[in-house]
Amino acid sequence: MQDASRAGMKIRRKGDAMADMTTALRHLRWADDLLFEQLAALPSGSLEATYGPENWTVAHLAQHIVGSADWFCFCLTGMPWSDVLLPRNSADLDALRQRLRALDDVLLAEGSKADEEVHFEDEDGPRSALRSIILSQACYHSTEHRTQIACALEVNAIRGITLDDYDLWAFAKGHTDGPA
Repeated sequence: MQDASRAGMKIRRKGDAMADMTTALRHLRWADDLLFEQLAALPSGSLEATYGPENWTVAHLAQHIVGSADWFCFCLTGMPWSDVLLPRNSADLDALRQRLRALDDVLLAEGSKADEEVHFEDEDGPRSALRSIILSQACYHSTEHRTQIACALEVNAIRGITLDDYDLWAFAKGHTDGPA
């Protein structure tokens, strides 16, 4: 039985016009940058905070955000992805922040292209997806892990990351419709 709230919704298909993703991708770049700036300002012990599984510390989640952005860029452009080091201190976080900025710039550029199926091969073999699906997943993925980082810090009584600071309303306060 179909959920009534989704009635009439359909997945777009290859060749359909893609809605402009510029705002979502600019928000992604801004929120990622803010997260890594704020994480670098916290005591380095904050990187070991976790809210559940021990192997998903704040450091691992930060590493995963950057590694995944690298993978999304690979899927869209074919540029090789590489291992991302686990951050141990603010200098490591600053280095990851710079790398993530560059990756988010690639994603932003990809958002200006026509929506079409892109083909790539990863550890699971040959795959393909619409460009819009990969870009949407990139935005969702980073948001999901920012939330996990905020939860890990909160349950460990570490102040400094407030999710409201990352929402689209906060983004809109400091940005206009000018160029990215």
